[in-house]
Amino acid sequence: MSLTTSAIRKSRTTTARFGPRAEPPAAHTSARTPGKPLLMRRWKYLWPNEYVEMRLGPKTIGTGWIDEATADGSTLWIHLSRGQGRRMIHHSDGIDVWRMDSCLPPNMADV
Repeated sequence: MSLTTSAIRKSRTTTARFGPRAEPPAAHTSARTPGKPLLMRRWKYLWPNEYVEMRLGPKTIGTGWIDEATADGSTLWIHLSRGQGRRMIHHSDGIDVWRMDSCLPPNMADV
């Protein structure tokens, strides 16, 4: 069997980069705008070295970087900004933790 020049060209264009007849990956779209704070209700999705803000009601009570979190996400240790030490907070303390710069889809932060 012999391939024609047009068949070879067509084969090269359809298999280049994505494999045979595969569609290019769709761009990830999210309603979330990077750079805006995101309230984290599930603390288990916070990772070490993420910059967060702690709020008690409307008042900001501190900022810092996540040091550690328990596996169930009920407790966080945060290195506070400006050399203020390290703080442990529990989910039942009533403190809201806001991820300060995130591209996490909103449904991952809820509940």
